Amino acid sequence: MAVWVIRAGRQGEYEAMSIEQGVSAIGCDLTRSIDEFENRDALLAELPAASANQLWRFRHELEQDHMVVLPRKQHSRAVAIGRVAGEYAYRPELSAQAPHTRRVEWRATDVPRSNFDRDLQNSFGALATVSQPRAANAETRIEAVVRAYLGQGEAPGFLGAETTSDADSDGDVDLDEQIRDRIVARLRRKFAGERLEHLVASILRASGYDAEQTDRGPDGGVDIVAGRGELGFGQPRLCVQVKGRSGMVDLGEYDRLMGALEVFHAEHGLLVSLGDFTKRVKDRNKQWFFKIRLWGPEELAQRLLETYEQLPADIRTDVPLRDRKVLEEAGAG
Repeated sequence: MAVWVIRAGRQGEYEAMSIEQGVSAIGCDLTRSIDEFENRDALLAELPAASANQLWRFRHELEQDHMVVLPRKQHSRAVAIGRVAGEYAYRPELSAQAPHTRRVEWRATDVPRSNFDRDLQNSFGALATVSQPRAANAETRIEAVVRAYLGQGEAPGFLGAETTSDADSDGDVDLDEQIRDRIVARLRRKFAGERLEHLVASILRASGYDAEQTDRGPDGGVDIVAGRGELGFGQPRLCVQVKGRSGMVDLGEYDRLMGALEVFHAEHGLLVSLGDFTKRVKDRNKQWFFKIRLWGPEELAQRLLETYEQLPADIRTDVPLRDRKVLEEAGAG
């Protein structure tokens, strides 16, 4: 089966409609059905070559059960994954700007981009509206990540960590997305295991907390305790659980942290994972939004960027940034 990366507008302006309506939808400045054109040459006579070719592929090359990847711009760098479930239809009633549609059965709509290997991330960053990944075994690998995210299988290795060519997609790529992908990959290489606790504690201190790492042993699943004010006696008081491994965190770890809050007399919890969280954890956390915060690799990268100048020298050495927060790629990874 083939895999297609289909964007929902340059800024993700059609993604909510696409997911709610169960479609993949594109525009390309054509305000009538592609079926009105006898062949590709007729479409090329009406539109610029890039737009005409993408529309033609969307209409004639996508087939039933082909995998569709929708990189989301409006939802914290997540991607939606689904399968083609219907023929092409011109539906301006859904969106006058993106009336060309294929019905899609979305299997997962908020899989973190950072859960995928670097070559797949690169393919998701293609600027073309319709493209295909060049990454080897793309469908099998994407399916494995989706299954792990839905709690139906194990995460496939340490996600996103390997160094790959940036040329893993059709055409140009989104450089801002690639920069963030590289930062996440560097965090996973340099801070896996216990060293992640040092990074998280340092970010909390740079954010105004008095943070202390707990001793190894029966700590109730708490790796860091933190509080504001003099000596950390002020509120809010935090219990922090840190997971520097490859697998995604499921409900057991989440519930363990929830129970630790009472033991430690803390108001709030912070659960940090380099492997991110399953959908069940994210769904549960919607009920406890004002009690527990989740930092996956994307959120961790953002917090690092926000506090970078205040972080210890050893961290800044391992994640060297140029001006405009561009990851310094010179030297060994």
